[in-house]
Amino acid sequence: MQRPELQLIWSPEAEADLLTIWAWGAAHFSPDAANAHLRDIQRAASHLTDFPQSGVERDQLSPGIRSIVVYPTVLFYRIGSQSIDVVRVVDGRRNLAALFPHDDET
Repeated sequence: MQRPELQLIWSPEAEADLLTIWAWGAAHFSPDAANAHLRDIQRAASHLTDFPQSGVERDQLSPGIRSIVVYPTVLFYRIGSQSIDVVRVVDGRRNLAALFPHDDET
């Protein structure tokens, strides 16, 4: 039985991350290089709709979060029942734990 294709959903934070990544790449390299990197990120994210388990489990950051590397960035996502939810896309050298604060009241 074939499973239905998962929809790719970008959070507002992930969309803002992409704009930041593009602006930095365009300023430090070139608009063409920034465009190429965003295409690589989009291609990797689209691949997740067919292979959602391909990312590394990152439960230590947040329950249910997974990640893939699109060097030098890391794409964080969750697998939903009908979607791949891209949560953040950030430079892998950042303090990743600070992106996913733990709620100590749960």
